[in-house]
Amino acid sequence: MAEDYYKVLGVNKNATKEELKKAFRKLAMKYHPDKNKDDKAAEEQFKKINEAYAVLSNDEKRKQYDMFGAEGFSRRFSQEDIFRGFDFKNIFSEFGIGDIFGGRGGSFFSDVFGGGRKSRGGRRYASQPPRRSETELHVGLEEVVTGARKRVSLDTGGGVETLDITIPKGIENGRKLRLKGKGPADPFSGQRGDLYCKIIIDPHPHFEIKEKDLILKKEVKLTDMVLGGKVRFTTIDGSEIELKIPANSRNNAMLRIKGKGIPGTKGKSDGNLLVRLQVKLPNQVNETQKRLFEQLAELGI
Repeated sequence: MAEDYYKVLGVNKNATKEELKKAFRKLAMKYHPDKNKDDKAAEEQFKKINEAYAVLSNDEKRKQYDMFGAEGFSRRFSQEDIFRGFDFKNIFSEFGIGDIFGGRGGSFFSDVFGGGRKSRGGRRYASQPPRRSETELHVGLEEVVTGARKRVSLDTGGGVETLDITIPKGIENGRKLRLKGKGPADPFSGQRGDLYCKIIIDPHPHFEIKEKDLILKKEVKLTDMVLGGKVRFTTIDGSEIELKIPANSRNNAMLRIKGKGIPGTKGKSDGNLLVRLQVKLPNQVNETQKRLFEQLAELGI
């Protein structure tokens, strides 16, 4: 059965840090090995006192202990987890107690507790890996096409942090960027996990995305659609293009510009730019234009 750390130290659950320290000092001096030569019971009690104080004197560990209870805490955390960051030498020096470890606080688990990879029930298990967190990162279509480095404020799982993030060319919507060591800190080891940023590509006012292709709707005069012509526009990467319109083009016809879509990643080819031609009809016509349309109607056009 797991130990009740509060009972081990003889304090109540609302004990302050000062009360914990006072109780620990009193018991540590009472059961210290120097005062209890070859007393196995005192040695065992001394271990329990140190374990209880290592947990309850740490705000985060105490919070976890109170949350899970003695049994739940025992199943989740090994003694190595419990004593990680607990400086025995400084603790005993502060209390005026001799250092029984001879300056070997780092080997405390093997020397006194018989190895830190076991739970108190003797079962072996690995320490929990650092926690990871996930957040969304909104990017513009221009940043996806050209690549970018942007400074953003994100919730890393341990609070809001300002980070510089590189946006790779061609990254796909929904893909996750891994930021190593930028996630929440483990409450026991202090080691930070990873932060995963899920890419959300914001809608663009002019371009649509279809896999790796970009689609641009472009209005074209009726005469250019029938007789052929040219149309100019700016691509997503800022370059100017003049596109030839074939004669007798149909409404919503697609013209392809190879390699001007979203860049490929990991050996994949670049996408294309698809220009959708849409007939631009006049809102109103003057008398001359009206007569011309009437003549076309008479010709069956």
